[in-house]
Amino acid sequence: MRIIGGIYKGRKIKSIAGTITRPTTDFVREALFNIISTKVIGSSFLDLYAGTGAVGLEALSRGAKKAVFIEKNRIACSVIKQNLRDLNIWEKGKVIHSDTSSALKKSALKRGVFDIIFMDPPYYNNQIEATLGILNGSNMVKSIVVVQHSRDESFKINGFSCYKHKTYGRTALTFLVKE
Repeated sequence: MRIIGGIYKGRKIKSIAGTITRPTTDFVREALFNIISTKVIGSSFLDLYAGTGAVGLEALSRGAKKAVFIEKNRIACSVIKQNLRDLNIWEKGKVIHSDTSSALKKSALKRGVFDIIFMDPPYYNNQIEATLGILNGSNMVKSIVVVQHSRDESFKINGFSCYKHKTYGRTALTFLVKE
């Protein structure tokens, strides 16, 4: 895997072998950042279900001022931390080892406000609606929420409005703003 844009463009990042994570492909990351490009610079970025952290790392490379990564797999958290060290941006990232729902409900994170929230939960695991419900009941969402999901997976977006929906092969990106 590699960073595809920004100041770390072309730098390799570590990933995890096997099926522990499902990294966002270069093609989908490129499309995502083409759509949100003007919002990234100077932003605070929350990467939920972070996996290898490729999306949050990409945001930092493209000018986000900070990124918080939430991931429940200990090995994946170690990989994100190593990538932050290897890119020498450790101070811009915070890695939280926790399941997403628990982390979002903790008071320390609830006080955070994020310009961009990206979530890529396991496909067909019914976590999108629950996570959006937590986000809707909080003050964490400053600007947008982007959900990566299977193109044939449907979910309710109570409390949010969809302003863009794009498909890329079997993957879809849904862009939401809080109502």
